Amino acid sequence: MTPRTKEEARDWLKALDFLRTQRVIEGDEREKIFTMLRLLPSTHTNNQHLWCESWTVGNTTYDHLTGDGVDELIEITEEDE
Repeated sequence: MTPRTKEEARDWLKALDFLRTQRVIEGDEREKIFTMLRLLPSTHTNNQHLWCESWTVGNTTYDHLTGDGVDELIEITEEDE
């Protein structure tokens, strides 16, 4: 597929997850963000080894992964112009 317009190119890149960025949040920033997230509704999933609590705020998703020695807060941002 060869995109012919800017919109088609963005849709194609988005489908391939090239417009996503993610980072692990640590330290004081993590505590501040957790304070904010605890006020919002979340969804929960688990695969018997890891548990994930997720929040979506605008075009940003926060995933809190715990279990098997993991305790990370990950920020995933969808780049959208």
